[in-house]
Amino acid sequence: MKRKSIFNNIYFKNFLGMILITVILVSAVLVWLNYYTQHGKAVEVPDVKGISVEDAKQFFASKSLNYLVIDSIYNKKAVPGSIIETIPPIGSKVKEGRTIYLKVYAYLPQLITIPEVKDNSLRQSIAMLRSLGFENIETKTVPGAYKELVLGLESRGKTLEAGQRVTANTPLSLLVSSGVGEVKPVEDPADSIIENMD
Repeated sequence: MKRKSIFNNIYFKNFLGMILITVILVSAVLVWLNYYTQHGKAVEVPDVKGISVEDAKQFFASKSLNYLVIDSIYNKKAVPGSIIETIPPIGSKVKEGRTIYLKVYAYLPQLITIPEVKDNSLRQSIAMLRSLGFENIETKTVPGAYKELVLGLESRGKTLEAGQRVTANTPLSLLVSSGVGEVKPVEDPADSIIENMD
């Protein structure tokens, strides 16, 4: 009786075939990942802080990096268009082709929409305006029946309406009711009829 070799067993052959295919697939995936992630190939985010986006183009191009402006802040003392910050930060190691996000100084102050402050309390109106970015806020007391009730909003003597857009540094004057004013009583129609009959 002949002894069968283990290599002649169909199950063993299939098992060896699966191991060989697995090794080939894993090796191919590792080679592809190494190429795709450019393992070991990193460039440094250039120091472009304080220069204009236009001048920074050459620094990004030399490192094969892309850039995108995502935010701007107005500062009258800063050079408009100059870069404030990069994300990732300057000096970080990144892959070629990565997009660097930029924050820059704006050319013009930000425009903010005036909210509805009429018939709100003084405290609520100030909190609302400050939360939107207004800092130059003063109050102007005017005659009115209810104390600290906002009756309107002005800037440099001109009335501002809800929905108007003005710069964040616009001086605002809240017209606030003094709580003491000429309040005409509402006439009862029955009284006027009695007077006419007399």
